[in-house]
Amino acid sequence: MLEETAAGEPVAHLVDEAGVEHRMWITQEDRGVAEWLTGRSLLIADGHHRYTMALRYRDEMRALHGPGPWDRVMMLVVDAATENPPVLPIHRVLRSGSAPRGGVRVRDLAEVLAETNDDRLAYGVVAREDGVLEHRVAELAGEPPTVCALHEQVLDEIDGDLRFTPDAVEAEEAVRSGEASAAFVLPPTTADRIRSVIERGQRLPQKSTYFWPKPRTGMVLRPLE
Repeated sequence: MLEETAAGEPVAHLVDEAGVEHRMWITQEDRGVAEWLTGRSLLIADGHHRYTMALRYRDEMRALHGPGPWDRVMMLVVDAATENPPVLPIHRVLRSGSAPRGGVRVRDLAEVLAETNDDRLAYGVVAREDGVLEHRVAELAGEPPTVCALHEQVLDEIDGDLRFTPDAVEAEEAVRSGEASAAFVLPPTTADRIRSVIERGQRLPQKSTYFWPKPRTGMVLRPLE
């Protein structure tokens, strides 16, 4: 179906500021996609909070207006087995509070990124020590993905304000500028490791994964009239 649909010219085509090319085709008729997916489980790799809100919105609108477009949810479905989408990390920036000491000191952010490893649950910490920017790499106990162990063993014990960024340079700069007290640099993980968490009936911490490349926001809009 994809090959047949993409044989023609796309209805939209653009290149974004990161150099990612986006092409979009539309298939007008029902191609049986819903039937293909019947009986299969879909892992919500990105957006389970939005999905939860969509269910609440559906229930609220049903109570007021009955059935309607709110009974459906728009989504991007990816075959992880064939596509093997890279699961990039979202780093943690601690705006208040102090990072625990520990781990091995390394030279710079490049070495931190080289040493972080999801197999070993190795993550990086950027913090100031006596006014000097310091980079460390530490390891956690348990099983990957590292982001789960980091929250369970470190971040949940810190009384501080977190923000999130997929850009490690931006995280480091927040500490360098004094905007943040520490940054926690995470390694990428895999779709299989995310699935293993889901199959145990658990959820990853918020802002745990960054799937890239992804469709450009606004290319598809869902009207609710």
